[in-house]
Amino acid sequence: MLHSSLRELALQANRCESTAAARGILSEAQDLLRNALRHRESETELTAWFSRLVSDVVRSPAIASPVRLTGAVSRGDAIPSMPITWLGEDEQLLEILESVGLQGRQAEEEFLAWRVDAGYPVGIGGEQQLLDEALSLRPPALKVVNGLPDPDSEVDIESYLLAPIAGIARWAAPSPRPTLDRLEIAIERQLLSPSESQSLAAAWETAVSIAMRRWLANMDGHSTTLDNLPSLDRTAYGAACRLVAQTFAAISARYSQEAPASQEISSAQNLN
Repeated sequence: MLHSSLRELALQANRCESTAAARGILSEAQDLLRNALRHRESETELTAWFSRLVSDVVRSPAIASPVRLTGAVSRGDAIPSMPITWLGEDEQLLEILESVGLQGRQAEEEFLAWRVDAGYPVGIGGEQQLLDEALSLRPPALKVVNGLPDPDSEVDIESYLLAPIAGIARWAAPSPRPTLDRLEIAIERQLLSPSESQSLAAAWETAVSIAMRRWLANMDGHSTTLDNLPSLDRTAYGAACRLVAQTFAAISARYSQEAPASQEISSAQNLN
């Protein structure tokens, strides 16, 4: 169970009566989140907590935003270093988020992924489109030198891990719920094998954990190479990337004759 301070702040989120109060809660949320990470709280529980809090602030009387949240925050997967994404326009919301060090952005509505995460129906042919979008996020294999991951390879948690896993989970269970829950449903729907689901879940938890720690260390906005990660993170990141690559290869072989490999890996963040 999360610390009482986190639960108490979450209860205030949907009651904000002024933009100053909204800013205060969003700022305090980040302070409490840092403290919780230092005390080794579950990162996935913290992403769910942060997502709910942000969603409640956005819907509070202080902001009453007309936008529809989508992406990580609507799923319950939000990390403070990720942009908070929505369908629609709201300049006030963007300004409030930026004033407390958070990013906001308007989603590109032509991507079905955004609409699905916002809770809209998939529609006819939608699941195939979600699969195509997910497979387009397939990351390239990590460069290997002498049988080991290249220490000079750039670390890209979003493009190599978070976005691809979220994409596959979205296709497997197209409703706005956490990625780990979607992966469980994928087994029930027999779209992923238990081992595939478990591999992606393990890689997801690794990615969230590393991303949270980098945010805590104020390193999330800085590029780095594999060699600069702490040794445990370096090993975990490499293993997670291998799991994702192997699972994507199996899914592509099973569901697509010509799985579309991503040509612009930097675009992966646009669908998470």
